[in-house]
Amino acid sequence: MIPNPKLVFLDELTTGLDAKARRTVWKILEDLKKQGLTIFLTSHFMDEVEALCDEICILKRGETVFYGTVEQAKSKSGCEKFEDAYLKFSDDEEGIGA
Repeated sequence: MIPNPKLVFLDELTTGLDAKARRTVWKILEDLKKQGLTIFLTSHFMDEVEALCDEICILKRGETVFYGTVEQAKSKSGCEKFEDAYLKFSDDEEGIGA
């Protein structure tokens, strides 16, 4: 990355990529993290969040409903899988069927 930033924001970086390309991007991001780059990543792929993120923030209607680690999200939600925890935190029962 030029000019060697300390911080980057990446929005839905792997949307539309095939599985091999996604994994290549993941490897590049892991290498950049090891070099000290801070990465803010937005993603709707929970496997990606689980694999890449040290800390997560789950939003619902623009408000933070959870901040912490993937493990903390699973523990606090009572869910074994992170995707289930994400859905529990972000679910909007009022909006279903409306």
